Amino acid sequence: RTLKLPSDGDGTILTTNSSVGKILQVKQTVKTDTASYSNTSFAKVTGFSSTITTTGSNKVLVRVMLHFGTDAGRACQFRLARTTSGSSENDELIIGDASSNRTRASMGGLFTTLNWMNASESIEFLDSPSAGTHEYYVKARADDSSYPVYINRNYRFNDGAYASVLASVITIMEVAA
Repeated sequence: RTLKLPSDGDGTILTTNSSVGKILQVKQTVKTDTASYSNTSFAKVTGFSSTITTTGSNKVLVRVMLHFGTDAGRACQFRLARTTSGSSENDELIIGDASSNRTRASMGGLFTTLNWMNASESIEFLDSPSAGTHEYYVKARADDSSYPVYINRNYRFNDGAYASVLASVITIMEVAA
């Protein structure tokens, strides 16, 4: 850039290289197998977590792409969660406010799609976890134990070339603060 004086421009001139906002590390977990959850309370999705060790006050950018299936007219919900090593905490991140009997969730709801269709949800969240080792993961619940939610497949799951087995991804990035 060229700065001409006198000028009516304002701003701050950086005198050192700053790392603020830079991505310091990236971790990713890809879940390619299928799973079913008939719990009516939230349960951790097996094999679908990613762990990162951060320093200082750096942030963590979390991205999730989740494929699933449930029966037509049934509800299923998901929560994005974090556990910090050495702590018994189980922080559920970015969930909706309490509202009567409604389920607080990060993703999901009532699905009106047909039971042979695949559904997907995605979420992105910038977390401020403090320094330490953090595990990020997704928890799932079905609204009725007789109608499970299936990860990476549809509800019906017929054995034909038209049916899909999908993959879900969780990516976490340490962002310099």
